[in-house]
Amino acid sequence: MLPPDDFAPEIGVAEILEPGLRRIVAPNPSPMTYRGTNTYLLGGNDIAVIDPGPDHPAHLEAILSALEPGQRVSHIIVTHTHLDHSPLAHPLAKHTEAEIWAFGDGRSGRSPIMQDLAQAGLMGGGEGVDHDFSPDHTLVDGDVLRGDGWALEALHTPGHIGNHLC
Repeated sequence: MLPPDDFAPEIGVAEILEPGLRRIVAPNPSPMTYRGTNTYLLGGNDIAVIDPGPDHPAHLEAILSALEPGQRVSHIIVTHTHLDHSPLAHPLAKHTEAEIWAFGDGRSGRSPIMQDLAQAGLMGGGEGVDHDFSPDHTLVDGDVLRGDGWALEALHTPGHIGNHLC
């Protein structure tokens, strides 16, 4: 059993981590998400939403409510297509008209061995993968996205899932 800790963020409230960087914790606590999925808002006037999170109406409202006057969501960036990170991307895009950026869908980034296993039907059931996700723009290793006061370089880091970026 783990000892208690002091990490107790207020769910659905944008917390300033650094100037230009805020975190909103989604209302989906679990053994996999701990207190809930972390969604990040990066930037000044042009906001990049990183990992919009689960498709939960209260979390969508929390993201939209965190926007200050003059701010707009310019980019929606998904680090990987697990159900706690990507399903809110499309509903958020509908509200903000921002485009979605990611490495690809839930099948993207698989190694040749994993592709062969998938074709042979020898992989698991895809538990936890957002099979409905598809980005507007596909990022590859080394791509750079820029906005007002921020820049992010896409680093392909497969392992957690084949399409994982950091």
